[in-house]
Amino acid sequence: MPDPYAPDARPRARTRRDGHDDRTTFVLDTSVLLADPRALTRFDEHEVVLPIVVLIELEAKRDHPELGWAARRALRLLEGFRVEHGSLTDAFPVNEAGGTLRVELNHSDTSMLPSGLKADGNDHRILAVARNLAADGLPVTVVTKDLPLRLKASIVGLAADEYRNELASDDSWTGFTELEVDSAVVDDLYRDRMVDLDAARDLPCNTGVAVVSGSQSALGRVHDDKRIHLVRGDRTLFDIHGRSAEQRIAIDLLADPSVGIVSIGGPAGTGKSVLAVAAGLDAVLEQRSHKRVVVFRPLFAVGGQELGFLPGSEAEKMNPWSAAVFDALEAIVGQAVIDEVVDRDLLEVLPLTHIRGRSLTDTFVVIDEAQNLERPVLLTALSRLGQGSRVVLTHDVAQRDNLRVGRHDGIAAVIDALRGHPLFGHVTLSRSERSPIAALVTDLLDGGA
Repeated sequence: MPDPYAPDARPRARTRRDGHDDRTTFVLDTSVLLADPRALTRFDEHEVVLPIVVLIELEAKRDHPELGWAARRALRLLEGFRVEHGSLTDAFPVNEAGGTLRVELNHSDTSMLPSGLKADGNDHRILAVARNLAADGLPVTVVTKDLPLRLKASIVGLAADEYRNELASDDSWTGFTELEVDSAVVDDLYRDRMVDLDAARDLPCNTGVAVVSGSQSALGRVHDDKRIHLVRGDRTLFDIHGRSAEQRIAIDLLADPSVGIVSIGGPAGTGKSVLAVAAGLDAVLEQRSHKRVVVFRPLFAVGGQELGFLPGSEAEKMNPWSAAVFDALEAIVGQAVIDEVVDRDLLEVLPLTHIRGRSLTDTFVVIDEAQNLERPVLLTALSRLGQGSRVVLTHDVAQRDNLRVGRHDGIAAVIDALRGHPLFGHVTLSRSERSPIAALVTDLLDGGA
């Protein structure tokens, strides 16, 4: 696990006014523990202070359908500390580097904050704790994944930083690259259907490669033998052809049963959902390698509204979410096939909350809109896959509706962690297959993300 505050990123520790040491006091909010329940132990030699209101918020999240696992794990960790050390309000060691943790019961009076922040609220209580500790002479930094809280901390004169331990170290990897070669290499790839290049040995497994020599080119994918294997241009999934090099790489990954986890990123309109659903239908109806397709979607709408706040039954609430899946189906097959698939229970569209407690065997799983999932939630979902199952993750980091997820965590962190494993493949699609208007708006959204 990478250091949450690497030397080039973490706040510089300042000397305490009491002169006892040069440790920094990090005040954590609830969002940090929901992203990483073991965050309390990851601050090296520094002091971690947990305001009591964070425990109250964790308690409130215990039964949350998506965040409950992280909340319960954080609470169990704190319970273990209580059993081992007794009081949680006196600083106790939490790692081999000498870092300490304590729960702060006091200093939560918001009356000392500026008038605009005196309103009762848990975030303001956390700010009050940090502000009062700073007034006592401690070098305090507020750590949170909540952007508004970081802004408020800065306004009241406190250092603030985002928790970085679970962030992707490099989110620029698209899963596709281009190599300039001699024309003979292109010929060899077409003739032998594979080629061994030194330049490919450093590429992650399952990277798509355009092998180019002047006007000649060929498309391939790096397999676990580190050779580039030819990607056939005529390969289809349920009669869907790849219109771009990236789409053809995606089809090649989706058609390869040895790649158990396929990630397809890209802006709206690039064909992510269509390819994922086509692969599922192909697996169930054509290859008969899986028994059914299950599409899970997070419970977030545009603007962050959760499904539970909508009127109606669960089926009625799911209509706006399942409609997107059936839109993708209509781009592939006619209504008669859709009706048959639904009537035979070969396709389910469910909220992601339904995945907990299930073991999905012989199932082709699609997790749509994965950019809205925190890393622990996403990892929990992946852990539900049983024998004979595969999963496709579709995502567009420019369209995040879950306000707790940043551009560089969640799906980006999972891609970063799995990159190069033979069971995992990723490709980012770039060319919109929708109207020029949709492509223009997508460019504007991505530029402002």
